[in-house]
Amino acid sequence: MRISFFGAARTVTGSQYLLSTDRGRVLVDCGMFQGRRHMREQNRMDFHFNPAKIDHVILTHAHIDHCGLLPRLVASGFRGRITTTEPTADLCEILLLDSAHIQEEDARYDLKKWKRHGRGGPPPQPLYTKADIPPTLELLRAAEYDETVQIAPWLRARFTDAGHIMGSAIVELWLGEGADTTKVVFSGDLGNVGQPLLRDPQPVDEADYLVIESTYGNRLHVPAAEHDAAFARLVKNTIQRRAHLIIPAFSVGRTQDVLYELNKLVESGEIKHVPVYLDSPLAIRATKIVRKHRDCFDAEAQAMLAVGDQPTDFPGLRFTPSVEESKAINRTEGPFIVISASGMCTAGRIRHHLRNHIGHKDDTVLLVGFQAAGTTGRYLQDGGKDVRLFKEWYPVKADVVSLSGFSAHADLKGLLDWASQVKGVKGVFVTHGEESTCLDFAATLHRKLGLKSYAPEAGYAAELGGDDADDATEEMKTIWARPASDAEMTL
Repeated sequence: MRISFFGAARTVTGSQYLLSTDRGRVLVDCGMFQGRRHMREQNRMDFHFNPAKIDHVILTHAHIDHCGLLPRLVASGFRGRITTTEPTADLCEILLLDSAHIQEEDARYDLKKWKRHGRGGPPPQPLYTKADIPPTLELLRAAEYDETVQIAPWLRARFTDAGHIMGSAIVELWLGEGADTTKVVFSGDLGNVGQPLLRDPQPVDEADYLVIESTYGNRLHVPAAEHDAAFARLVKNTIQRRAHLIIPAFSVGRTQDVLYELNKLVESGEIKHVPVYLDSPLAIRATKIVRKHRDCFDAEAQAMLAVGDQPTDFPGLRFTPSVEESKAINRTEGPFIVISASGMCTAGRIRHHLRNHIGHKDDTVLLVGFQAAGTTGRYLQDGGKDVRLFKEWYPVKADVVSLSGFSAHADLKGLLDWASQVKGVKGVFVTHGEESTCLDFAATLHRKLGLKSYAPEAGYAAELGGDDADDATEEMKTIWARPASDAEMTL
């Protein structure tokens, strides 16, 4: 049995892992690369395997960096089943259609440049189109949380709640039959404990091998009470200054969390009426899907529903699906809050709001999610003084604030707490983090839990089920010897 890492290997996007046995091949996630241009260009490269030879796909959740290349996989010959949870299947429909729209728009823009400059070569084509989405959706099959699904005679799967976004799952895979069975567990993206709306990540009792994310694998989030107080202060200060709070947010996850926190402030009377605009057609559709799957809510959100309080709705919330409604926001007088996509400020309506407000010293841009290297959001987070929007440069005069408490990812403590509950682990593969973070977390797993841990590079393949008593490689020893991060020393 072999596991190969073709994405999210010492980087945070492009999740794609292949398990190969003499009985078949299963792909876990098929995500899009995001961030810098050289990362995005990988989306157009041929797959490192023949898609027609893949028997099954297991999907951990619906974020584009985990599902965004599924249409290409299907167009390239994949005809098997894509198994995931029901909420993820629902979210995939709107997210993949939105992604296809972006691909088509980007191709139209590139085609204009190609014609204008006469660069030669074939004209630019979209990565995929909206016509590629229905054939992909037809292959989706939904499984219930905690249900063990017999996908093939040699393959069983169980999806347990990862607490990351609606429908996200930790995937337990059993490969083989009878005594000749190996269990591989994929954490997917693990949620932050105590996150609004969703349940905490569920524990997994045992595994032979573990593939675990590390987005915040060398950092700690601020305590929840401190985060809530900081968010409340930002909102109140915006209202008092009659200013504007601009919140770039991922359409699935962070948007609903922000709405939840605003709902608490409104319902408790801490803030007076202030217009809150959800200015993203995708986020509006995603919010409606989240409300549909209320069975996935945590106990606190369920209690709110029981007394008639919709956790993601409150007086003053306005959906603005049309372009005309979106443009009208910036002609509104008085304080207001805008929540818009994309969460890393790389596309969408948020860039128009940034253009209108980034140069105003009284306004605030609040970053509530992880900002990948090479994105506009990361540039602002790192203190950029001028930002390029729509081919023009704008001085950054607005306050730029980050609140990691909104993160949908577990921090170092959360990751360690979850991993410590998995018994019998022969080896751990650390993925889905920037290179230094992957390496730091692999070292921490070895020091704190005594685990044989590795941070695979893209293209790395490991044989599973062999002699696991082999000495560690020199590279692994180097990784384990890395100095402790500030977060590890704080634990």
